[in-house]
Amino acid sequence: LAPRDTARRTKTASIFLLCARFATMAWPVMLYVPNIIGYFRIACMWSSFYYAQSNYKLALVLYVLNFAGDLVDGFAARLFNQSSNYGATLDMVTDRVSTAGLCAYLAVLYPDDAFAYVSLIVIDVFSHWFHMYASAKTNQHHKDNQANFFLQWYYGCYPLFGYCCLAQEFYYLAKWILRFEPNVALPFAPDVTLDVVCNYVFLPGMLMKQVVNFAQWWNAAAMLAVVDAEAAQKRAK
Repeated sequence: LAPRDTARRTKTASIFLLCARFATMAWPVMLYVPNIIGYFRIACMWSSFYYAQSNYKLALVLYVLNFAGDLVDGFAARLFNQSSNYGATLDMVTDRVSTAGLCAYLAVLYPDDAFAYVSLIVIDVFSHWFHMYASAKTNQHHKDNQANFFLQWYYGCYPLFGYCCLAQEFYYLAKWILRFEPNVALPFAPDVTLDVVCNYVFLPGMLMKQVVNFAQWWNAAAMLAVVDAEAAQKRAK
């Protein structure tokens, strides 16, 4: 065979082996139950943003379904013993994109506060992407072995951790609703308005979550700097 024919056949065989490997190894992982929940979340998130300006109530329901999926995918991973790096990345990216998209939409609804919402996107992306990369580089889970005492306390106190995460999402969702129904009251407490709950219950948790994001970024930056310093010392020897 001519060299060109041999190279072509080698390339074809490599592509075939790659496809076979994808079919036998990648697809089963990508079709884990928690990952299917992740795809459902993405569909709900994307649909929510699509309907945001034409049908805000439908968009709100779709976003809440996306958020609810985030509460059950981890449980499904443990229940079916289907934890995976792919699933963890899919979950984290979906969380970050959902929050960024929601903040971007709130910047449209509240143009006077647009800078604040864009800043929240920047803080969120900076914090989580730095920490995700640092965790992968040091082979640590992003919630484990924190060098920062504040983060150890935050992740170790589950009620506080849950409150801050839920308060942030509920604050954004409440601001969404209040833009269209500023005087809406709670269905189970007609004398209490959503605006009061938003400002006195959700807002403190949302603000604390930003403090956590900053601490998480600083911790991740220090972790990466230590890795770089150790690498530089090895090169100097």
